[in-house]
Amino acid sequence: MREKNLLHKDIKSVASGFLSTFSGIKSEIDRLIKSKIERILSSKGFVSREDFHALEDRVEKLETEIIFKKIKKQTKKSH
Repeated sequence: MREKNLLHKDIKSVASGFLSTFSGIKSEIDRLIKSKIERILSSKGFVSREDFHALEDRVEKLETEIIFKKIKKQTKKSH
């Protein structure tokens, strides 16, 4: 009976180690695939979502500044 318990513990230990290793390998493969896809998209001229949103914010700010300057210019003309 004791040998059976030790065998079960050994099997559990090996299975746990295998799952841990497999999880690490899966994470590494996911990271490599993501990196490769990003390089391909970048080489084709695509930008990341974060870069796109940063550019959107910048354009919105510039549009606001242009509108403000036009209003200011019109106000000076009418005086």
